[in-house]
Amino acid sequence: MGNYTAKVLVLGDGAVGKTSLVRRYVEGEFDEDYIATVGVNLKQSSIEDIGLNMSIWDLYGQRSLLPGKHSSNYIGAEGALIVFDLTRKRTLDNLDRWVNDLYEVIGIVPVVFAGNKKDIMMDFQKKKKGNSKTENEFHDYMIENHYYKSIYEKELKFVPTSSSEIKKWFMDFKKKYRKQSAYFFTSAKTGEKVYEAFHKLGEYVVENQIRYEIDK
Repeated sequence: MGNYTAKVLVLGDGAVGKTSLVRRYVEGEFDEDYIATVGVNLKQSSIEDIGLNMSIWDLYGQRSLLPGKHSSNYIGAEGALIVFDLTRKRTLDNLDRWVNDLYEVIGIVPVVFAGNKKDIMMDFQKKKKGNSKTENEFHDYMIENHYYKSIYEKELKFVPTSSSEIKKWFMDFKKKYRKQSAYFFTSAKTGEKVYEAFHKLGEYVVENQIRYEIDK
C-alpha cells in the first residue's frame, strides 16, 4: 500500500462520546469520568493495512458553542466521523446542522456516522420489565443509572433514537449527497464497532487520494 496522510475530524453535540471514541480507538482505553473537550484534542493513528496516517481532530460540541465556531478547524480535513447519542434523539436531529456546517466550509467529503452508547441501550433492554413501554420508562432509567449533571447540562427528557429513524435519516443523506458514507452503532465503553467506523472513514479517504493521483 502507499503512504498516505490525512486530517480527519470528529464532530457532534456535547457529551455524545467523541473523545471516548477517539481514546478507545487510539489507546484502547475507556474512562467513565467525563471531561468536556475544550478547543481541539489532537491524536495520531496509523491504519497499516491501507497505509494511512491519520491526524484526528476531536472538536468540542457543547450546545452553547454552535458548529460554526469550528470553521477554522475544518480547513484541510478530508473526512469526518460525526457522532450522535443513541440515548438522546435530539443529537440525531442535529446531524443536519453538523453536516451542513462542515460542507459549507470544505465541500463534500466522506462522512461516517457513529450512533454511540450502544452498551447503554443494550443494558436498558435487559432491565426492562417485560415488554412495557411507558412514556417515561427510558427517561427514568437514564436518570437512575446514567445521569450526570455535568455531562448533560439541562437535558429535560431522555428520548432514545430508534433504528428506523436512523435508517431513514441516513437514506435521506445518501440520496442528497451520493458520497462515500456509512453508519455504525458503537460503544466507546466496550469497543464495539469503534475500529470499524474509523477504518471505514480511512478507506474512503485513501480511495479519494488514489483517485486524485490517477486524475492528475
